[in-house]
Amino acid sequence: MKDFFLKISLALSTVALVACSVDSQVAKNPTKFWKAPSDAMPETYYRPSQIQTDGIVENQEEALCAAEKLIAGKVLSLEDLIDIALENNTATRGYWFSAKVYAAQKGKVDAQYYPSVSVGANVYRQKTRQISVVNYAVGTFWDTGYGASLDINWLLFDFGKRESRSSAARDALRAANFSYNQSLQDMVLNVYVAYFNFYNAMASVRTAKANLDDAKSAYEAADARFKNSVGNKQDALRALANSKNAEYSLESARASVEEARANLARVLGIEITHDLKISNKISIPESSEAQKRVEDLMASALKSRQDVLASYANYAAAQKTTQADKLDYLPKIGTKGSFEWGDFANDRYYHTPSNNYSVAAVLTWDLFDGFTRKYELISAQAKERAAAQELKQAQIEVVANVWSSYYAYKSALKQLESTKAAVKASLEAYEATKTAYDNGVSTLTDLLNSQSLLSQARQQKVNAESYVATSVAHLAHSVGGLTANIGTD
Repeated sequence: MKDFFLKISLALSTVALVACSVDSQVAKNPTKFWKAPSDAMPETYYRPSQIQTDGIVENQEEALCAAEKLIAGKVLSLEDLIDIALENNTATRGYWFSAKVYAAQKGKVDAQYYPSVSVGANVYRQKTRQISVVNYAVGTFWDTGYGASLDINWLLFDFGKRESRSSAARDALRAANFSYNQSLQDMVLNVYVAYFNFYNAMASVRTAKANLDDAKSAYEAADARFKNSVGNKQDALRALANSKNAEYSLESARASVEEARANLARVLGIEITHDLKISNKISIPESSEAQKRVEDLMASALKSRQDVLASYANYAAAQKTTQADKLDYLPKIGTKGSFEWGDFANDRYYHTPSNNYSVAAVLTWDLFDGFTRKYELISAQAKERAAAQELKQAQIEVVANVWSSYYAYKSALKQLESTKAAVKASLEAYEATKTAYDNGVSTLTDLLNSQSLLSQARQQKVNAESYVATSVAHLAHSVGGLTANIGTD
């Protein structure tokens, strides 16, 4: 009997080890991109019009990690910021733990393929009152008994219900993994936008400094003319006021830098400190993908956006659940076995140890359950149709995002070209007006107006550069290709 229990223990240990493999079905840690297996991709891609109401028509510093650079007070690049966000972002971790929950649920469903084994033991005290039995003594007797039991139940066949439940759990797990991937892409986009907003704020400070220099130069010229009795006091005061307004704009721009720095720290998931030093050396990103036709980008997005793939997986899970509820009307075939052993502490001649076992094939068929299965099937079918509508909505949202992001990127490129030309023309106009004013040909009003136009052109160029950078990021995100610095398992 010891060998028998040993074999059972080994079998249970094997089952436990197999069950632990569910962790391998999600990303290894919440900083890696989940790599979908080939069979996780939808077999058929649908157009939104196919989804109807009733269903679907078919160096040393470089050697430092980002966190170490942050602690050491090093200047952080965009790539460093993404690494820090991967290590600290709470939203992506929430999705990762959610995926692990679904992985455990998948293991729970697959547990139905294994037999259930239970063991028991008992010790009891029994009183027997013998009144009149042939060949037995008359009187009251006390016995102490003990024993052990083993029960095994194993579902062998249920017409595919387990397979449907397992497939539904697998697709739900894949949907959770796709949602986790989407959270990583969302996080990268947030870092991009926060970083380029910071760049915009820094560039605005440089622009404000240049405007202040021009305003001081205009004031010095107006003051010199007034002192030399060439100009008047009103012009000198207007130029001084203009200079003070430029100082105000500079301080406002500096405050915007710290606001942008704090927002960037929030996106990174870290506390804002003076040690957070961000590099202001950037190049406007370009994308070969952005040069494709918008129709090609939309087609690519419908096949690669992680939230769309999650919707496909959710729809597949709803389909499998409906199938399982239909199969619930069929019988189940299994087997069961039991073993019992007992003995008595009292050594009496009429007490002998017992050793019983049984093995049986079992057929069960629930014929009526008060319409419970009927309403479960109705609920599953409604959820399936709702999942199809969610898939359709996800596709429509993706197409709209790609469309708006594509034309925003095109517009941003033209705006940048225009602002560059405007800055060049405004600078030449300002220099010419300044020369004319110094020579007494033009008025202070002309000089201040020219300076104002130059200031506006400079700020517009800064905004256009930031807009180009963020529009590229938004376009890459809408297509589903914003995975910078994220490794895969």
